[in-house]
Amino acid sequence: MNIENLKRARENAGLTQTQAAQKIGVSDGTYKNYEQGKREPNGDKIVTIANAFGVTTDYLLGRPDAKPPEEPLDEFARKEHLKSLEKVFMKKYLALTEEQRDKVLDFLRGVVAEETAAQASKLKMSRVYEAARSNDPNNAPHFAEYPEEELKKLDDDPDTDFDL
Repeated sequence: MNIENLKRARENAGLTQTQAAQKIGVSDGTYKNYEQGKREPNGDKIVTIANAFGVTTDYLLGRPDAKPPEEPLDEFARKEHLKSLEKVFMKKYLALTEEQRDKVLDFLRGVVAEETAAQASKLKMSRVYEAARSNDPNNAPHFAEYPEEELKKLDDDPDTDFDL
């Protein structure tokens, strides 16, 4: 077994040695011995390791024509057609601690909530504007109830989007 490829595959899978040992069903010491080259896993265990780490057995064995596994983020970026900046953002985000990730998510939730509130406000304003300009006697409020200067403010306000 190629111990450098074994270690690289484990790290690319995002696992510690202890997590890897648990995932493949061996003790911590046994797995550490695999990575140090002090022990060789049997054929079935090599298959288990390859499946757990998302690589081929040829890669673990160090065969010259075996390709290294694609980085998980690279694979995700390719499959999802991420732009370069999006990939950088994802990489930086994944490097954050759990607490830092929670703060980023809280910030994003706040941005979404603000945008949702702004859209709702614009929609409300649009309805008020339409009602104010309406000549329909059954539609309240009526044009006459709005001072012309208020209607002009609505017309001139760049933040009022009536084409929703």
